[in-house]
Amino acid sequence: MRILWISDSPDTPSGFGNVTRFVCEGLARRGHSVSIIGWQTKEPQDWNGCKVIPASGVLGSRSLYPFLVRNRPEIVIALGDVWWLPYFAAPHVRRQMELTDTPWALYFPIDGDMEGGGLPQSWIQLLNEVDIPIAMSEFGRHAASRSGINCRYIPHGVDRSFFYPPTDRAQAKAEVDAEGKFLVLSDSRNQPRKMLPRLLDVFAKFAAGRPDALLHLHTDPEDEFTRSGIYSYNVRADLRHLGIESQVRFTPGMKVKRGGGVPLSQLAAYYRAADVHLLASSGEGFGLPTLQAAAAGAVPLAGDYSASRELVKGHGEAIAITEWSENEFGIRRALIDVDDAVAKLAMFYDDRDLLAERSRQSAQFALAYDWNKVLDQWDELLRPMASHNRRISRVTVAQPLPDNLSRYVPQIDGAAVKVNVVERKFGHLEAGIIADTKGQLSDVRIPAIQKACEVGGVRVIRTPAYVGMAPGDEAIFEELKQLFPILMGWVPAPAGTKREEQGGLSYLALDRSEQARYDLAQSVLLFNVSGEFSDATLLDSALYSVPCIGTNLSAVQQTLWPELAVDSNAEAVRMARILLTNAARMRSLAARGRANCQLKYGLSEEDAAPWLRQLHATRSSHTMTGSR
Repeated sequence: MRILWISDSPDTPSGFGNVTRFVCEGLARRGHSVSIIGWQTKEPQDWNGCKVIPASGVLGSRSLYPFLVRNRPEIVIALGDVWWLPYFAAPHVRRQMELTDTPWALYFPIDGDMEGGGLPQSWIQLLNEVDIPIAMSEFGRHAASRSGINCRYIPHGVDRSFFYPPTDRAQAKAEVDAEGKFLVLSDSRNQPRKMLPRLLDVFAKFAAGRPDALLHLHTDPEDEFTRSGIYSYNVRADLRHLGIESQVRFTPGMKVKRGGGVPLSQLAAYYRAADVHLLASSGEGFGLPTLQAAAAGAVPLAGDYSASRELVKGHGEAIAITEWSENEFGIRRALIDVDDAVAKLAMFYDDRDLLAERSRQSAQFALAYDWNKVLDQWDELLRPMASHNRRISRVTVAQPLPDNLSRYVPQIDGAAVKVNVVERKFGHLEAGIIADTKGQLSDVRIPAIQKACEVGGVRVIRTPAYVGMAPGDEAIFEELKQLFPILMGWVPAPAGTKREEQGGLSYLALDRSEQARYDLAQSVLLFNVSGEFSDATLLDSALYSVPCIGTNLSAVQQTLWPELAVDSNAEAVRMARILLTNAARMRSLAARGRANCQLKYGLSEEDAAPWLRQLHATRSSHTMTGSR
């Protein structure tokens, strides 16, 4: 069968790249003709019996149609998130696929659901356009079903020629320089959904008093994601901050770029040496590392949510969820309970007989996911389609030809001609996806961001990673900027003072404290450890839903945010790190501070709103003047 596969390139060290490698190579071995439009591929190449083609346009959007016309595949399979691929439903693409009877199969992850268990409307709309929707987890299949989508289920697999329990784990540890260690492995990309700061919180607490505990991170500390607009996090600096540098190490040579991974044999060696595998992510569409760990006999621990739950049930441990936030589509994001994770690690550390039994159960569980068995499922799906029977199972219902077009119907003596048309509105799926986000920012970002400030009918958008600092708190900012390089801030200065920006800090020359209100409204956090801000500024901060980490000597601080009252810079940095990596906690404290402010001090939103309007107008005027 002629198959076109679209996803990460097979030589990309990612979960999708891994699946592309095994499924496409396996199908080619079974006699299928497989072509791959690889998103990271730059030049055409032959690879393990497959032809790999460069992707042009966004996620191959400009490559698909020419390939359909020239090569006429018998099926197109895309592996990717639902909302990435609306271009498949473009009228010219779907018309070509219908003319050649080519179905579109979407192999998709669902890494979370909305409150109530459903999916966003735009995702449902797109899945209804797909001929063969295929969920990669039972969680995803059930979430789709609750939204009215009937889909197939094919899981990911594991290569058991690499991922298998060692006959002697002590020897396996010696082979990766971990002799005598209780080895915790985490195969997690350095990106916001994987929640590495949360992972390090767990390990730091667990490792205290356990000098033989070792965390191996299979991740790229300099991942390009760490320089993106939604993720600015220095994991090495965080290790120093937490004081666990000596007990954490990284896979040598691991780089997340095309051709930058490590050989599978090297990766599998870490899995075979590990006692447990810990995943702290806020949601998983499948969770390939969890399965690989089970196959190697490393007991898997992961959050009790999304696909992770089904991959640890009965042999690993599901970690309790303590807080929830959501992404831009309203998909829930879960934060694992640090104390529960520590307790479960300690349970295996203290009871090695239990560890051994769970290791055996984990390896037994993984047998059903052998890649050969998974490829059997793909074969069962594909082979019946390689016939002359119609393969497209779901086609948009045609509508009668409108009266204003009936004159174009050909007239044939002695015959009646009936013409139907199919209406497809170009861009309607893209518009639906944009509408579903409702302009809200995702919580899946580090540093975390607040929702927009809304006071007295005035709405001010937050500036990501923007914080306010009292004079004298600059040292706190400098330390936090080591952890979150994108961090920016402002400090009030007396009117007439001219100080240049220093290391991301801007100095605002103010005649009165009210003039700081616009910058305050744009901020995500305020710092008043030195106590230099007035009580009036703290009240403004609460009204604008900006939590303040401040001195415990301030009565206003103790009234508005008693949880954030500190007595040292070190404590302030620790507290700020928690909030900047936990949007749920930040927003909860922001709401509580505002409620306390209105209850105790009765501040009027209407009195504050004119200042914001005036300051916004002044700032906009200066911006326009400067741009001429």
